[in-house]
Amino acid sequence: MAGSVKILVLDNEEDAQDLFLQKFRHKITEGFYEFFFAKHREEASELLKRQPFDIFVSDINVAGSDSIEFIAQLRKEYPLMRSIVTSAYGDISTLRAAMRGGAHDFVIKPIDFKDFTDTLERTAEVVETLKRAESIGKKLSAISDELDVSAKLQKSLLPGNSIKKGSIEIWADSISAAEVGGDFYDFFWLDEKKLGIVMADVSGKNVSAAMFALMTKTLVKSFSKIYSSPAECFLNVNRTLCSENVTSMFVTAIYGIIDTEKNKMIYTNAGHLPIAIIKSQQNPEFLECDPGMALGIFEGVQFIDNVHIFSPGEIVLLYTDGVPEAADKNGQEYDNERFAEVLRINAGAPPHLLTKALIDSIREFTKGAPQSDDITTLCLKYKQRVTSNAYQN
Repeated sequence: MAGSVKILVLDNEEDAQDLFLQKFRHKITEGFYEFFFAKHREEASELLKRQPFDIFVSDINVAGSDSIEFIAQLRKEYPLMRSIVTSAYGDISTLRAAMRGGAHDFVIKPIDFKDFTDTLERTAEVVETLKRAESIGKKLSAISDELDVSAKLQKSLLPGNSIKKGSIEIWADSISAAEVGGDFYDFFWLDEKKLGIVMADVSGKNVSAAMFALMTKTLVKSFSKIYSSPAECFLNVNRTLCSENVTSMFVTAIYGIIDTEKNKMIYTNAGHLPIAIIKSQQNPEFLECDPGMALGIFEGVQFIDNVHIFSPGEIVLLYTDGVPEAADKNGQEYDNERFAEVLRINAGAPPHLLTKALIDSIREFTKGAPQSDDITTLCLKYKQRVTSNAYQN
């Protein structure tokens, strides 16, 4: 994080302050952590009013009989701060209630400081992600009236059109229906063997949609570095979007992690269209999974990890609804049958040519009718296992 992480500890045990300062003395000396202490709830409340804190560590019993409401209240008053609650082992039901009420994590007493250190580091990363998202939101708000600048900024944050490395070949493209669209794609290496791929579609087609798309993209990429499960990543992206969503927008999305060593893809879906798997001389397969609910609507949504095992030469296609719902001048849609037929005919083509064939087919069908929705695709061909140790960030 930029600057030290400010941590407020609410604990009335006599040696609590000395213990924390001793255990984290190196982090404190190096300027990573800055601790403040309170022995009762009123003292903690006064400190919270005086300055912002990144993390609030509270003994749930010291917080008082209405400690759950107190944690929930802090979540509303200090949306960027995250709370870690502590309590004795026998008080699991209270800890669970605190988590449901807005606490970010918990630690059982007596505190195992190795576990607590890991919890603190993970929480600090989440706080940094929230701050970064807020910063992006503020910067985008400052230029919300500049459509041309916003469109260029949106385009510049896409990772480019292509990647070709080892077993992976990608071609992606996005054709906006307006000056600033709500679709986006992303692909990024998580390590030398795992590649993340994302496809998303934000409700709306204006500057606000572009802002929401950029915030979502930033959150997905940031949380992907913390959580190895796509479902866990979306769980935390959704919580953040719900807590920060003043526009009532939502975003459908798919996030997959391709493991080139194990020849598989783990993926999760948030209300988006299914992934298409294309094999030479076969009809395309649309991967079945629970489509879930779009991100940004309801904080309590759970997401599911699904697994697909690759065969050599398979093509993976992620897309938005601007593809099957592209309409001609009479309002007739391109539909899934035409879509699947183009994929079948071009199953042996490399990603950039398959994408071109699909776009050409849509344009031929619509015959110049105004484009009503963004058309975004990410086409990935999986050949064989990666052997190189080099990778991109």
